[in-house]
Amino acid sequence: MTTTTVAPSKSRVTPAHAIKDMVIITKRNLRRFLRMPQLLLIATVQPVMFLLLFTFVFGGAIAIPGVEYIDFLLPGILVQTVVFGSTNTAIGLTEDLTAGVIDRFRSLPMARGAVLAGRTLADLVRDCAGDDRPDCPILVQLGKAK
Repeated sequence: MTTTTVAPSKSRVTPAHAIKDMVIITKRNLRRFLRMPQLLLIATVQPVMFLLLFTFVFGGAIAIPGVEYIDFLLPGILVQTVVFGSTNTAIGLTEDLTAGVIDRFRSLPMARGAVLAGRTLADLVRDCAGDDRPDCPILVQLGKAK
């Protein structure tokens, strides 16, 4: 009886290729955002709208001893904005999946995680577009923070 051993195959995707694939998917999604400016408008206006709504409508109704209401409200609005941003990523990936784009990407010799990472990075860039906050991760990495 003979046994055959199969040598482990090397991965076709190296880390450098995975990063390149992620950058390509990020550029694709950023082009999509430029073609649909309402996505950028919604991502920009929605947090401001909620901040104004909760400050002026509910601001007088809730009393927090020892803390200003706006100091209590801002972290909640920040968390809400992050959660809504992640749902935008999920909706975009679902649209790509139903349109067959993900199946096309699967047939290409590219990293599997590049689709998710590229979409997430594109959404992060969109959320920080035109933002002058010093704590914005993209601006900090690019060295544009004040």
